Formats: sequence, C-alpha cells, structure tokens
Amino acid sequence: MRRIVLGVILLGCVGWLVLGASDILVLGTIDRFTELSFENCYDYFTWHLLRHTTQALIRLEPGTCELVPSIAESWEVSDDGLVYTFHIRPGVVFWDGTPCDAKAVKWALDRTIRLNGPEGGVFLIADVIKGIEVVGDLTVRITLKYPDATFLIRMTDNVIPSLIYAGAPENEFCRGRYVGTGPYRIVELVPDERVVLEAVPTYFGPAPRTKRIVWVIYGSEAALRAAVEAGDVDAAFRTFNPIDIIDLQKNPNLQVVRGPSVSIRYMLFNVTQPPVDNVLVRQAIAYAVNRDAICQQVFSGLNTPIYTMVPEGLPPAGSSIPVFPKRDLAKARALLAQAGYSEANPLVVNLWYTPTHYGTTEADVAAVLKQAIEETGMVKVNIQSLEWAAYLKQMSAGGFDMYLLGWYPDYLEASNFLAPWTTESPESMGTYFNRHPNYPAYRQIMQKAYGTIDEKVRAGLYQAIQILSAYDVPWIPLWANNQQAFFVAQKNVKGIVLDITMEAHIELLYKE
Repeated sequence: MRRIVLGVILLGCVGWLVLGASDILVLGTIDRFTELSFENCYDYFTWHLLRHTTQALIRLEPGTCELVPSIAESWEVSDDGLVYTFHIRPGVVFWDGTPCDAKAVKWALDRTIRLNGPEGGVFLIADVIKGIEVVGDLTVRITLKYPDATFLIRMTDNVIPSLIYAGAPENEFCRGRYVGTGPYRIVELVPDERVVLEAVPTYFGPAPRTKRIVWVIYGSEAALRAAVEAGDVDAAFRTFNPIDIIDLQKNPNLQVVRGPSVSIRYMLFNVTQPPVDNVLVRQAIAYAVNRDAICQQVFSGLNTPIYTMVPEGLPPAGSSIPVFPKRDLAKARALLAQAGYSEANPLVVNLWYTPTHYGTTEADVAAVLKQAIEETGMVKVNIQSLEWAAYLKQMSAGGFDMYLLGWYPDYLEASNFLAPWTTESPESMGTYFNRHPNYPAYRQIMQKAYGTIDEKVRAGLYQAIQILSAYDVPWIPLWANNQQAFFVAQKNVKGIVLDITMEAHIELLYKE
C-alpha cells in the first residue's frame, strides 16, 4: 500500500520526484476533514490541517504549551486589560511572497469575524473583540469589549479563527482557497482518502523536519491497526480501539506513546425538558452512574473516571476540583423517592447517543449506563440514537432530555470546559441552561473570572462554578478520553512530542 500511495503522490508533483524515503512520512488516521474554512469549520482534523498551514499572532510552544511569539514577535496589554498591541515580526511572507504585515493581519481577522459561518467557532474571538486597528506597518491594535484574561490564549494557533491568511474570497467561505504562512501547504486533498502536505521554503520558523507529510484516511479502527502493523504507515494517530492499543503495546516493532488527554466524555441534560427539569432527578442519576464499569467493561481500563468537567493541568493552576459524587445507589433511590418516583411508579427517561461519531463503542457505553441507572429499581431508561448530523440538529432544537457528548477544547483554559454549556451557547449545546433560574449566578461568576488577572483568584471562581454544577447537574462528567492521546509509530520515527493540546506536531516528526 505504501508503494502505491507514494507513487501516486510523487508522480503528481514532478518537483518532488527526487525525494528520498526519509523525506516522506506517511501517517494514518480514521479522522475526517470537513470544510477548510477558518470561518466555518469546527472539528479536530480540519483544524489540524489549518493550523499546520498557517499561523496566528502567537502560539503554544510544543511540549510546554507556553505562550510564545509567532507572527507577532511581541505584544503589550493596557493596564485596564482592554487594549492589546501586537508587533508583527519583520519579513514574514505568505506562500506566494505577499508580505504578512499589519494590514494583512487586520484583513484576515476582520474577514473571519464578518463571515462568521454557522458551522464555525468564530464566536471564540468575535464575542470579545470590539475593533481592530492598523497603527503602523507592523503594528496592530485590538480593543476588547470587556477585559478577558483568556484573550491571549484565544489568539494562539490552537484557535482556528485566530489564524492569519491571505488570498481567500472576500465574501465566500474559504473552502481551501487561501494562502498561509505555515510550515506546510496542502498539495493534494482527496476526501475520505488522503491529504498531502508539502514543506514551504519561505516559512519564517524552523524548517519542518520532513518535507512531505501524507495523511492516509482509513475507514475503521481495525483498518488503521492493520496498516500500522503491516508497516503501510510510519505512524498513526486518532483513533484506535482500546483493545488494539493494548495489543499494539506488546508489539516489539512499534512505539506506542501516550500523551496527556484533555478530551472528556460526559452526559448532558436539557434542564427545561421533563422529567429531567427536576433537579432531584438529575442529582439521582449523578449518584447512579457507574464510571468504573464504563472504563473497565467498555475501554479495558484505558480511559479513566472523572468527577469534574475541568481536566487537571489546565491554566490557571488549581482550577480543577472533583465535585461530583462517587456512586451511591441508596442516595440515588432516596432522591428519586423525594421526586415522587418508586418501583411501582418508575422514572422514564431517554438516553440519546450517536453511533459512529465517537467510534464503535458508544452503544456499549449507553448499555452500561442504562444498566447502572436501572439498578436503582426506580428508573426505566430508553436508549435512542441518531447519526451525527441529525443528532446535532435535534440537540440544538432542545429535543433531548439526557444525552452523551464529547469535548475537545477550543482553547486551553479552564473556562472552556465550563462556559459552553452554561453561559456561552447553552441552547446550541442542548442544555438550555440560559433558562435555568441559577443562570445569572453562573454568568456573573464567569464574567468576574474573565476580568480577573490574578490566576489564583480566577481558579477559585472556576472552582465555584464546578461546585454549583454538582448541585444543579446540567452535566455529569464520566471519563477522560485517554485513547485519543495514543500515538503509534514504527521504531525509526523520531520527534514525537505529545502535550495537552493533543496535537501530533507533525512539523517535528522525522524518520531515521
């Protein structure tokens, strides 16, 4: 398979016919890209491709996630936290030689915010930005609507609407039509088959270690495992079945590297939808779920239980605290009785899941949850499923009472694991928490946190939201999705750097 893929790719680009084996790295995945538009995409693999083909004003240093210069070589923040002045690095050019100056930066950000597609994450920067000004050939000033201590993290290459590009249509979504400043450009894009990336010689940063990256897209976890075992790919990332990871760890010919995981799985409630509009019902279910059974029976112990939505290790330090209770069926039964339910009059509730978007294990997860909750003897759980597109539509329309979702962060700060379902977009996320009587309290705490520079104080405010959530139960944290953090490679692959971004950092990979 490797010979066929590389043959097609080499013949397609005459200028690269002299490439040696060490100049090409073949990677495997089961992920898919969607629309290559900065203003209208919101999925991991598309964001991966965009962030490796162009850059933001600042970036996260691989391995440390420290904020470091990128297109901007320095920046200042006004005393009131409202004005950010970025100084553009001299000499940065787009692939086509166009200078990346202050005007180009303003054009890209303004365009992304203006077009603001319905499938994108533009709100991550648009909601806080009041205006963008060019104040010199290489100086851009961004004024905020209100102080936001997370703003610099939002302006990194980890957040796709923050990326700077040129050459896109003025009033249409990019759909791959853009010129970037990144270490790679896309030279071939075949949906559901492959993506080919080529190193850019004008990149202002350190040159990528490998000249050509080929992502081969597989149709299943089993096919991905077979490819890496056969040596058809040099490395594979996202995502293997748990049992495959365990087996591959025993293979002496492979490296199986686990990075940190900030990917979480959880159950949500529409707090306006009977019967889960009753807080006693939600609290009872929180006591009834069996995280250990899910992690052991479905994921062979690779994934681990969590008791808060905020993963450990995110800034600000100390934000994460375990606030949800361990399993207690007696407590669950007492709460159900208080809500008016009994064995003779059981609670009837739906549990919704989507069967393929999160892999092939989702039906098993739903079955374990159903069994655990029904062990109270006072609940009847009806399992329902929809494919992803219909799932999203019904979720945002308020059509679910209790449902499963997963989260990979938009930006690496604790608020991004709290705000989306409570204070930012609770209707589109299906919780309708903006209609909950305690919504104003959450919003007040979150706004106070955004305006707080002191990280210790901000961490305490995030802790307060977590504590409140354990009472109101708009969600139930279930497990850390560790299996998405495993990188499997042949022995000669070097430069593997895994960190809490859960990125592959392909510009650092190479073969010996």
